[in-house]
Amino acid sequence: MRVKLAVAPEVGRKVIVEEVILDDVGEFDVQLKVMTCTICHSDIHANTAEHGEYDPPGAAGHEIAGIVTKIGSKVTYVKPGDRVLCSEIWQGCGHCVQCLNDRHLFCPNTPPFRFRIPSCFSRQDGQRITQTCSGTAGFTTYTNAHESMLCKLDDDIPFEIGSALACGFMSGFGAVLNRSKPKPAESYAVIGCGGVGLSAIMGARHCGCVPIIAIDINPVKLEAAKKFGATHCINPKETKDVIQAVMDITNGFGVDHSMVAVAGPIKRMTWDLTAGYGQMVVVGHEHRRNEFMHEFNFFDFLLGKKLTGCVLGGVTLRRDLPKYMEMYRTGQIDVNALLSNWFTLDNIQEALDDSERGALKNVVVCCDDYARDKGLI
Repeated sequence: MRVKLAVAPEVGRKVIVEEVILDDVGEFDVQLKVMTCTICHSDIHANTAEHGEYDPPGAAGHEIAGIVTKIGSKVTYVKPGDRVLCSEIWQGCGHCVQCLNDRHLFCPNTPPFRFRIPSCFSRQDGQRITQTCSGTAGFTTYTNAHESMLCKLDDDIPFEIGSALACGFMSGFGAVLNRSKPKPAESYAVIGCGGVGLSAIMGARHCGCVPIIAIDINPVKLEAAKKFGATHCINPKETKDVIQAVMDITNGFGVDHSMVAVAGPIKRMTWDLTAGYGQMVVVGHEHRRNEFMHEFNFFDFLLGKKLTGCVLGGVTLRRDLPKYMEMYRTGQIDVNALLSNWFTLDNIQEALDDSERGALKNVVVCCDDYARDKGLI
């Protein structure tokens, strides 16, 4: 089947839209007509090999919402015509010891969690395209995905909301609820206020945290953080001593909980602004070679201070995402406010460039009919 796909011909920031060949579905695979795919900065990092080297050409896009058009012979969860979101987190089989202990990411009965593997797409000359970020690639008109990556999307939830829920939102919001687990009135600091960080701020507000401190060098993102629930904002470009500023807000103790939602060498700073009895959660990262923790010492942990990480919010896909849909439906979370600008698939490069300049979460509309409905074409 011939489809349109955004392809990175070489490792780097430039992509082109090509007509490529989509494989037929495997026995556990589902073919999707992609309606929307929101941009996550991980897509940009993946195409530029910041998440690991890969053999070009590459393809990205992992915050997918669409319609099932075809299913493999052993697919049982969905049928053609179903509306779904597609996430890079696996549901898990539900009955093995790992799933029963809420460790579905370690389920041995679903495909391994891997990036930079051959995709379901090939160029006209037969060259196989690498999927750089997730178990499939979503900047396309149609794609294939293993059924364990899917969660049904309620009829009243717009496709673009499904896309945003599929990674960025749950990575921040879910990490607060499932990993930090703060109590009401505990303090929380979020470092990096992009889509993931703002979702974490929503999570902290939902849990009743106070104060909620947003830290970012982009004043536009700090203004957005206030709207999502931040009680204090700190810009390191304008504040000489960020750690002292946090101490002043928290009566000298530091925050009970902190989250790093951006890549870069700021882990030590985050650790130092976290209370001696607190917990720091790392979500944002870059290439593995740049993430060694040489500056930490055993004595940093001796009093019980905790450092942990979180992948995709620690969610169980088909348990948690329906809850988030209901929270969106009832106005408890504002996912619409995360969406910045809208682009068609043919304008994907413009969308990626805008995201690099600091847009929160751009929407790429991959279906021409849906693009017309939104007035994009």
